[in-house]
Amino acid sequence: MAVNVDVMLFKAHDYTDSKTGEVFSLPYRVYYPSDYETNPEKTYPILFFLHGHGECGTDNKLQIRVLEKENRLIDMVMERDDCIIVAPQCPCNPKYEWVPLNHAWSTGSRELTEEPTIGLAAATELLKTYLMSGRIDLSRVYGAGISMGGYGTWELITRNSELFAAAIPVCGSGIPSLASRLTDIAIWAFHGTLDPTVPVSGSRDMVAAIQAAGGTKIRYNEFPRTWHDAWIPAYKTEGLVDWLFAQRKDV
Repeated sequence: MAVNVDVMLFKAHDYTDSKTGEVFSLPYRVYYPSDYETNPEKTYPILFFLHGHGECGTDNKLQIRVLEKENRLIDMVMERDDCIIVAPQCPCNPKYEWVPLNHAWSTGSRELTEEPTIGLAAATELLKTYLMSGRIDLSRVYGAGISMGGYGTWELITRNSELFAAAIPVCGSGIPSLASRLTDIAIWAFHGTLDPTVPVSGSRDMVAAIQAAGGTKIRYNEFPRTWHDAWIPAYKTEGLVDWLFAQRKDV
C-alpha cells in the first residue's frame, strides 16, 4: 500500500514544565492506520520517531523526511498500515532540542543529566498520552531516531526503559554507564565508520556496554565507507522492519 507521508495529521502537544511553569507547544505529526476509526477495539504498535538537527523547526513538516528527502523508515512503516506513527518536531534552540549538548554533536558517550531538555520532556509526555489512550499495544512500543534524534533515542529509552520493546538509533550516542537499563530492549543500532559529526565510538561504546551488562538483544551494523548519513544504508537493511515488528515485551 503506497501512502504519502503528507497525509500524516498535524497536531501539537502543550507541555507545562513542572519547575518553571513554562508552557511549550510541541508540534508533531501522526499517522493512524486506515482501519483506526472503524475498528475501535483494535490496538496497534507505535513508532515514536525523533528527527535530526537538520529537521529542527516549527513548521511541523521537516521531521517526517530527512533533509527534505525521503525518510525510508517512516515510509516503510506507513506501507504496512498497521502501526501508529508519531513524529514530534523540536525548535532549533538547545533548550528544546532532544539532548542537552548545545550543538556539540561530537560529544559521543556521556552521562545522563538530572533532567531531560524541555523538548525531550515534552516528547516523552506526548508518547505517554498515546500509551494511555487504550489504542496502543503496550507490548510493541518502538523508538527510532537519527543523528540528534539518535542521541535522543538512546536517552529516551534509558530514561523510560520500561516502556520500550525495541529501538533503532542511527548515528547517535548514549550513556554507557546506564547500559544495564537497556538489556531487555531489542536494539538495532547503526553508524558510519567515517562519521565526522557524531563519533562512531558513541554507538560502539553503547553496544559494548550493553553486552557487558548481559544484554543479548543488541544488534549493530557499522558501514565502513559511510559518513554522517548512515540512515540511508540503515533503512535499506534487509529485514529491518520485519525485525522491528516482531519485537514484543512482557506487559
